[in-house]
Amino acid sequence: MAKKKKRSLPGRLADGLLSTMDAMLDGIASAGVGLLRLLTRLVLLTLKGMFLLLRGIVLVVTWPARAIFRLVTGSDLRAEQCSRLTGVEFEDYAADVLRGNGYRHVEMTAGSGDQGVDILCTRGGRRFAVQCKNYAGAVGNFAVQEAYAGMQYYDCDVAVVLCPGTFTSGARELAEATGVLLWDGKTLTRMMRRSGRRPHHRRQAGKV
Repeated sequence: MAKKKKRSLPGRLADGLLSTMDAMLDGIASAGVGLLRLLTRLVLLTLKGMFLLLRGIVLVVTWPARAIFRLVTGSDLRAEQCSRLTGVEFEDYAADVLRGNGYRHVEMTAGSGDQGVDILCTRGGRRFAVQCKNYAGAVGNFAVQEAYAGMQYYDCDVAVVLCPGTFTSGARELAEATGVLLWDGKTLTRMMRRSGRRPHHRRQAGKV
């Protein structure tokens, strides 16, 4: 059996040096890949932040123009125009007006069995329970009682009764005692003009 030739010391040192250099190069390559990934994420986050900042600036700068446009286009809107709407149509329209006035998460309740509340919405961290009354005459205190009970049932912070007309003195007294907000025709008119939404009839099934 032939005896294995033993490598010289310089050869072994050269092999060790090469192995060390290979390991160093592998480490540098891995670090470079990791650094590249990190830089890519930083660039993407920076671009996203710049986009959000630019979007915010555009919204802030154009807000006065958009508000003036809504006021001009809705200057002829009046709460009395809601009298031609049915009860359900008025509730739908009121929800649109609320959205146009900055209220979020606007949703309609079930209708029958709504526990005195027609619309639920939020604004400024508070949850509103809105009772809609499209009456020809003044709205009485029973609507205030419904809104107050509905506010508690739906675990809301504020109860509101909204109508295109006026409220009786009894309704105003009870609302002041219970903290229920009364939005009459004057308030609704301002909200309509601010939103720019116009009263609309529901399209009936089978009709185009």
